[in-house]
Amino acid sequence: MHVRRNASTLERTAFDAPSQTLNYRRRQTLYLDGDPARSVYRVRDGLIRITRTTPEGRTLTVRHVLPGDFFGEDALMTGERGEIAETLTLASIDAIDPERIEAGHLMHITRSLSDQMRRLMDYEYHLQTGDLRARVARYLLSLAQTPLARADDDGHLVVAATHELVAEGTASTRESVSKIITELRTAGLIRTGYRSIVLLDDEGLSEVAEGS
Repeated sequence: MHVRRNASTLERTAFDAPSQTLNYRRRQTLYLDGDPARSVYRVRDGLIRITRTTPEGRTLTVRHVLPGDFFGEDALMTGERGEIAETLTLASIDAIDPERIEAGHLMHITRSLSDQMRRLMDYEYHLQTGDLRARVARYLLSLAQTPLARADDDGHLVVAATHELVAEGTASTRESVSKIITELRTAGLIRTGYRSIVLLDDEGLSEVAEGS
């Protein structure tokens, strides 16, 4: 059984606020913490990662923004970015001027942020339960449901992820994650390649993710 990708649990409803469509390369920074927040964004295609930097200088993943999701909501509140946003894939994004957002548009944005909050709560649970082996397996399975994954010729999902990305997504270190990746590969659950991880046994990974 393979993990099936869902672009987003948010309905792709019509959103007619005036916007400008921007295209980004993979691993391109959209904004940094402290930048002026002049636009609200909506993802057309691709995967966006929102991160924060700890006082020790470590990068921690806060949430992933999927197609159909809105982000950059600081433009509706403080007017200053409080996090970092970067693309993990090629991405097409709508930039929306907050002053052109009408009351009817706010319902779409609120629904999106509510959906992301639910996913964020699931993500926080992921970080706080299980050992690192379970967290890594859980994170790989979650990335397999995003645009970061594709199917290979054998029908296995290939996740375009580095050990560093997995470490940032599991609140761990690259060295610790590399050890877990080696264990999962030895167990025949995954295969690793250049900047990619192939999920060979979804059911086995699910058992690891559940602590079995």
